[in-house]
Amino acid sequence: MNGPVKRPAQIGWIRARGACLLAAAVLSTGCYWSRSSTQPVPRLSHPPFDRVTAAAQPPFTFAAFGDQKGLAKSGEWDALLRQLASLEPPPLFLLDTGDIVENGTYRDQFVQLEEILSVVDGLPYLLAVGNHEIDDDDVDAKGHVVQFLGDVIGLDQFREEQLYYVKRVGPLRLVVLDSNDLVYPARGACRERYDAGTRGAEQLAWLVDELATPWDGSTVVAFHHTMMLSASKHEDHARCLWNGALAAHGDRTLPEILLDGGVDVVVTGHTHTYEALRLTRGGRTMLSVNVSGTSGGSRLAREVSDPETDFAKRGWDLSGWTGVSQGAFMPPDNIVNQFALISVSATGTLDCAIYHVGESVARPCYPQPARRAGRLRVGGSPTLP
Repeated sequence: MNGPVKRPAQIGWIRARGACLLAAAVLSTGCYWSRSSTQPVPRLSHPPFDRVTAAAQPPFTFAAFGDQKGLAKSGEWDALLRQLASLEPPPLFLLDTGDIVENGTYRDQFVQLEEILSVVDGLPYLLAVGNHEIDDDDVDAKGHVVQFLGDVIGLDQFREEQLYYVKRVGPLRLVVLDSNDLVYPARGACRERYDAGTRGAEQLAWLVDELATPWDGSTVVAFHHTMMLSASKHEDHARCLWNGALAAHGDRTLPEILLDGGVDVVVTGHTHTYEALRLTRGGRTMLSVNVSGTSGGSRLAREVSDPETDFAKRGWDLSGWTGVSQGAFMPPDNIVNQFALISVSATGTLDCAIYHVGESVARPCYPQPARRAGRLRVGGSPTLP
């Protein structure tokens, strides 16, 4: 797939990129992302999601990845996108779990991002906003993100005051959240309860209402910060999402809301590693898949022999949960960038596999034998051509 003809602004960026890479090699500090705003934020020219998927029917796939901004200067993000572009058939759309630029207050960074994404310019591109592109809730940064992606996601759903939304494609319901409102204390979250009137409570109330809408299909939820992980980096954010209760809806936690709402798969990022966990409560099961690039140094997942005991000791409240088990995870001798490919079958069932960039054979998200639960099927392993 060929990229668009380079505009003068892009040519200037490419030259600056070369100088930046040279400086990074010498100083080991990196300066890939511009920290200026001399150019306007472009509107990503990828096709609008709703137009492409309006008549889509299964079977189809979509790809999920995230935390790629630090890999742009090494070329790993480009390698991931080129591998995605080579898939046959291609994914119907792309889902990024956030941290798409270093700092969204700088408009020039979106010019660079447009060039990076030109490798897959024929595919719709959805975003679960991360913490870097909105730069600690900066109004200008949020505006830049919306201007960049609004035409693809849809400005009627994706706007500065509400960066969470829902998409439906055939038997798939995809709910995309803004976990920034649920994690950072300065915005009234990361406490034992999300009190009424806070943005975290408002978003969870929206989620409860959305999941209560009758849906005869599979449901995938995506957001940036993960809820549970074996690594230690960002575990405070994960425990916050797992333990925080929504007072307005029976003091249910986020994972309880998701499971009660029939969610099959949760896709997250933020931790710069990958890991899949199977979570069971009340006879229902969902799969939590963390896929995020090695940007900034990997936070290694680790094999956990007794996840329920281990996570409980580290502060995750597992009251009422009848099972936590670990599937795929990043081994210490294979630290590579990766993406998930989620397949939607003709009957609406889901299958999830992990591709390590540069490897032709995918790894099941949950390779260990397990009982089927709901609409989720595990154990598939598609291969690249």
